[in-house]
Amino acid sequence: MTPKKIILVQLYSNGDCLYATAVARQIKQDYPSCHLTWAIASFCKSIILNNPFVDEILEVDTVAKNDAPALRSFKNKIYKQKSEGIFDEVFFIHNADSNHSFYDGSIRSSILQAYQHPITVTVQPVVRLYSEEIEKANQFALNHELKKFEQVILFEYAPQSGQNNLNLELAIKIAENIIANNNFAIILSSANQFSHPNKAIIDGSSLTLRETAQLSHHCTFLLGSSSGITWITTSDAGKQLPMVQLLNANSNWSNPVSRDFAKFNIPNKGLIELLNIELETIINCVSLALKDFEKAKLKYNQSVPLQFRTTRYIVYNLLCYLEFGAIIKHIKVNREVYGNNWSFYKEVIIGFLSAPFRLLKNIIKKKILKKQ
Repeated sequence: MTPKKIILVQLYSNGDCLYATAVARQIKQDYPSCHLTWAIASFCKSIILNNPFVDEILEVDTVAKNDAPALRSFKNKIYKQKSEGIFDEVFFIHNADSNHSFYDGSIRSSILQAYQHPITVTVQPVVRLYSEEIEKANQFALNHELKKFEQVILFEYAPQSGQNNLNLELAIKIAENIIANNNFAIILSSANQFSHPNKAIIDGSSLTLRETAQLSHHCTFLLGSSSGITWITTSDAGKQLPMVQLLNANSNWSNPVSRDFAKFNIPNKGLIELLNIELETIINCVSLALKDFEKAKLKYNQSVPLQFRTTRYIVYNLLCYLEFGAIIKHIKVNREVYGNNWSFYKEVIIGFLSAPFRLLKNIIKKKILKKQ
């Protein structure tokens, strides 16, 4: 029997692609011996390198983030290739376009639901590091003498997920205060380079996201933002650390770690979420957590309020393409999780009522102001 040719479409971002590795694993279980191609944006390709469940990588450079027309054009191209026999199955799980209908307050849940088949495998992200990546991270730890510190904190301060708006200046202030009078080191991990006179405040930008997974084995604590670094430490290549997550409760796409962990029965004993992102509160919370995590959790952990603001944007985006079936699906998905919640229905109504005004605003912005 000829193996099935399957394509999985999950283009970006890094955290979303990490979630989607569970779908690749599931496909290999559901379709034994299949040839699985993963379509992914070039800037996220490294996440799935060396993945044992992916046979081929299709790099996509034609679809920018938030470019709905380009995404729909690419989607049509892939389904046309299926009709021509190039692929036997297409699984479009990318968290955009009509797949927004699956959003229920958790990005991972949305992506896994978009597969539309049961997920029976572990949802832990799959990352397979090369020996060179492991060696580079280990050498980084040696060069910065991480073993000599009582605590080594990995700080994800520049998230691409929009979960908070920390900048380098504030991150350095937080780091300086946390390590003051302590034998602690703190690694500020992002793509942004910096230098600091204190050798215990370390620039982690020389390491890739994959290499940072290995670096987590040399760390004792995570100060995170529910973005790529947070989620790669939960992968099978990383080390899940006690963590304080700095979150904005009003972000357009809410994705709190606590909600994700609850949906997938992941223990959250080592998790504190902090919505009050003020310098003094962060410093006091982390300083206490490094000494007595349970006490810090009781004092500082904040429940992320359930809000459905994202739904008004989802409804608008789906209306632009007359995706009424997807809007109905979004309502059903959330009703199954939250019941008949008036706050959710209110956002659906706002989405419909505000759509003409948002559309006019976008037309003016794109067609008129752009020409001036």
